[in-house]
Amino acid sequence: MVGACRALENVAPLTTRVGDRSLRILIPRVFAPLYEIRNNRGVGHVGGEVDPNFMDATAVYAMSSWTLAELVRIFHGVSTKEAQEAVDALVERKVGLVWEVEKTRRVLDPDMGKDDQALVLLYSKSSRIDEQELFNWVEYSSKTMFRRNILEVLHKKRLIEYEAAQRRARISPLGSKYVEDQILKTRTP
Repeated sequence: MVGACRALENVAPLTTRVGDRSLRILIPRVFAPLYEIRNNRGVGHVGGEVDPNFMDATAVYAMSSWTLAELVRIFHGVSTKEAQEAVDALVERKVGLVWEVEKTRRVLDPDMGKDDQALVLLYSKSSRIDEQELFNWVEYSSKTMFRRNILEVLHKKRLIEYEAAQRRARISPLGSKYVEDQILKTRTP
């Protein structure tokens, strides 16, 4: 695998080929550590030297996401931002606590706090969510209070990135970890 990736660097550059350097140099160089982590760190096989952990999963996710976005960018002629958004849309998490009907999402645990509901709903989407949409899904009593008591508080705790000017939010890595460790492990649909 590593030899095949290195051999691509010896292929003559072709300036007319879109993404030539990425295809010959960058992507193959990313594949080598990705392959190593997958095969020798217990990520791809049971019984590896090291148990899969957040660090390895983060590295694998980032390298895979970048590679896929780069391929989308090259072969579809879109910007880097558009390519990454397309890849992110493919990675939506399926959460048993979230029920989706048409364009509405609901948390299926009526006893869950509104702040945790907002986090679970943000976790279930890989992209930013408009404040209005999240407000409707959580069914908070007042949009102003939702913004102040939920979005701004979660933002201060760094569980989400709340963009007040654009009125949208996205879960942070810290928020994802909180959902996985504190909510999903303790609640079932």
